[in-house]
Amino acid sequence: MIASAHPDENIGAFETESPYYCEHASGITIAMGPCMNTVTAISPSDAYHAPVDRSRRHFRHIRVLRWTFRRDGDDAVVCELALTGEDREYELRAPAEWNPTGLQVERFDDALTAFQRHAMIERQLLDLGWALDEFESERVTVH
Repeated sequence: MIASAHPDENIGAFETESPYYCEHASGITIAMGPCMNTVTAISPSDAYHAPVDRSRRHFRHIRVLRWTFRRDGDDAVVCELALTGEDREYELRAPAEWNPTGLQVERFDDALTAFQRHAMIERQLLDLGWALDEFESERVTVH
């Protein structure tokens, strides 16, 4: 097909006879096929969004389990178990003198081992006259 100054001269006979042919009022041919009726365009306002402070949405929440043991009214021992901020390890916090390893903070790869260590600490405390005073499950925000 050879371009011409007149729009109709650029259209072949088979195109003008097609049921999908349409001549726009300005003389421009547009497609009218069933699959050609949608145009996707991005306006400049959609392409450039103003910066949004999303930092609060990225805070994570973890569950902390806390056991408080008491003896003689005022004495308290607190043990806590939670996932680390990276969700890779379980962290058990207990006073070093009650932990068989002598550590105040111990990390475990799996929950079962962490709960077993907690059970060891709890058994020592109960055997020496301590009693479970309170158990809490608290949702904590990790920044």
